[in-house]
Amino acid sequence: MKLQRPLSLAAALALTLFAFAGCSDGDSSSKGSASSAASESGSAAESGSDTPAPVNNTDTGWTWVGVEIQGGGFVPNIIYNPTEEGLAYCRTDIGGAYRLKKGSERWECISDMFGGDDWNLIGIESIATDPVEPNRLYVAAGTYSSSKGALLASDDYGETYTRVDMPFGCGGNEMGRGAGERLAVDPNDNRIIYFGSRSAGLYRSEDYGKSWNKVESFPTDGGYVEEGNAIGLTFTAFDKSSSSAGEPTKTIFVGAARSSGNMIIRSDDAGKTWTEVENPVSAKTGNNSKLRPVHGEVSSDGFLYTSWTQGVGPNGATAGAIQKYDIAKNEWKEITPTTKFGCGYSGLSVNPKDPKNIVVTTLDLWAPEDNIFVTNDGGESWKAFWDIDSQEKNYEMDISECQWLDWHGTPKLGWWMTGVAVNPFNPDEIMYGTGATIYGTDNLTKLGSEPVKVRPRAMGIEETAIFDFVSPKKLDDSTPELYSNMGDIYGFRHDDVTKAPKKHFGDFTATSIDCAANDYHYVVRATDKDRRTVLYSTDAGDTWKGVASLPEGTGSASGGQVKLSCDGKTLLWQSGTPGSDPYFTTDWGKTWTKCDGLPMGSSIESDKVNPDKFYGCRDGAFYMSTDGARTFSKLADFLVPNVTFKAAHNEEGRLYLAGGGVYTLNAADGKIERVKGDVQLCRAVGTGAPEKEGDPDTLYIIGEANNEGLGIYMSQDRGETWKRINTDNEKWGNVNPRIEGDPKLFGRCYISTNGRGIIRGDKKQ
Repeated sequence: MKLQRPLSLAAALALTLFAFAGCSDGDSSSKGSASSAASESGSAAESGSDTPAPVNNTDTGWTWVGVEIQGGGFVPNIIYNPTEEGLAYCRTDIGGAYRLKKGSERWECISDMFGGDDWNLIGIESIATDPVEPNRLYVAAGTYSSSKGALLASDDYGETYTRVDMPFGCGGNEMGRGAGERLAVDPNDNRIIYFGSRSAGLYRSEDYGKSWNKVESFPTDGGYVEEGNAIGLTFTAFDKSSSSAGEPTKTIFVGAARSSGNMIIRSDDAGKTWTEVENPVSAKTGNNSKLRPVHGEVSSDGFLYTSWTQGVGPNGATAGAIQKYDIAKNEWKEITPTTKFGCGYSGLSVNPKDPKNIVVTTLDLWAPEDNIFVTNDGGESWKAFWDIDSQEKNYEMDISECQWLDWHGTPKLGWWMTGVAVNPFNPDEIMYGTGATIYGTDNLTKLGSEPVKVRPRAMGIEETAIFDFVSPKKLDDSTPELYSNMGDIYGFRHDDVTKAPKKHFGDFTATSIDCAANDYHYVVRATDKDRRTVLYSTDAGDTWKGVASLPEGTGSASGGQVKLSCDGKTLLWQSGTPGSDPYFTTDWGKTWTKCDGLPMGSSIESDKVNPDKFYGCRDGAFYMSTDGARTFSKLADFLVPNVTFKAAHNEEGRLYLAGGGVYTLNAADGKIERVKGDVQLCRAVGTGAPEKEGDPDTLYIIGEANNEGLGIYMSQDRGETWKRINTDNEKWGNVNPRIEGDPKLFGRCYISTNGRGIIRGDKKQ
């Protein structure tokens, strides 16, 4: 048995450079290493008494929030606390765990204290909120089951945690991530918590999550595999009425995704022994042999409600059922809402204050669209958000506060609707997760008599994988604050980074984006799709066109890097196709000219002051053009081959280099100098507006300075002195090596992440 120390995640493991910057280069499905297992299978996993590492959480004078998108990714479930009004949590597949801020509709991330070493832990498998002591919270963390997961316990609503590394992995971003909740707190004896793992069976803690033991008497670990992912034990549910307060609950149910056999396992002696409940019969399939349980909740009047799918999903749920189990009589009754279409059922929520009020969601009913059903009589009758026969809508969508959600035309209720939650203190409110955001209602009880109002409820949740962004200089009051590229939802023009964008760029995911430094109307993107590989806009991203042609040999789906001259008249492109040369065009691709003297595969940059100057780098050698990218001459050699660089916003011919440390390259004489300040490491460098006009650009780095630990630092004197501007609570999981200052506003910078969107830092006023 190995011991783990209690870890206040506000003081998560000391960072390394590679750790803080993340373990991948922008792919939200990439995998990396995780901490070693804390126990052998079957033995206790415990927290120990090692002294935690020193913590740097002194107020830096900066605030850190996400650039507002309102979701942008899959939210598998929302979990209300049944005893504290206004307390709710949600979990995302690659973007961490969130808590609803009391008295508002804004969510706050409660997993940002994880850095790159622990990036795998920001994919959340399950959440349990304690019904007895609502301050207690439990999180099963792990993005991919190929790496070890962790079970986290908090007694302060997720501000800090005790962490126990487990001998198995979690699958927060794998098939079956919509199941749950796998974590559950005993409502009679809240010292006891159960967790149903994907491949290692059932685990139990009897000390508020400080240590865990495998339940050896539990008969199965599941065994069913979907698209290479073990699904395992899908939910744990307690019959609170089977015991008195202060005593362990006697009757417990666990859903098991098995290849065959019975899928619901029951204990009537507080988990000492277990029996199998015979599968229910489904009118849809003739039996339940092809269906597996996804969600399960026990009502206060003695029934276990369960949702079932063929294909646990979120994809491939082609059939399903809702089943009601009479605990006392050991009898099943199918209560599946009538539907003419083949689909699964996933989301399920029983109102703890009204046991006959249940809400369920369909899964993978792509056409016409997924549906939500509500019953107020325990499943004897159902009302639907859209009518099965007429297909008329009984709801109204209002996406005015998040208009990009019309990206597929007319907004739908959603897709990948694996989780739904009834507010136990307000029967008019439900929230449910989708593949893009959270939606909610505020007049649910009017269903059937007036349209149910549905609107986005994901303020503060940011879970996109970022590829690139650029912040324009101020030209006029209409200057956008940011342009971005990201996975799945393409990218945006952010007119106001505190509000969700009105529309996305569409078309394709882009690998690179740039705008003319002196005219934000000119924007260019490079994509990796088969057509329209290079796109440009002359109206600040309102409309896009593909270049007229591509240079021969650059490939048709090659992505790469694009840069614009500061006046927007010259486009420089380095194709991502191996062995291709860099080219430039001055007529949006009607003609292309090969860049003479710039090696193929170079990193490229444009000067932000002089439209004729461009820069390139390959294997540590720097090149410069002074004739609009037509010819390049060697400017300097750098000893480090893997170097990134950025041109100053306000100084012609000055480049800042990130190559272990921070360096300046003066194009006037080709001289490279290390900055004078005490910088130990630098993974990325960016430039931003100075505090006073005429001062040099403010520098921002991802790295380490002054021996203060790895983090975010800024300098106002070309690197002679540095100030750390983030704390150890602000690490954001998988951070990409990309940072940029805002040329319009002193003290603002942007950081790219793989799962937490674009992080924005602002100096407090």
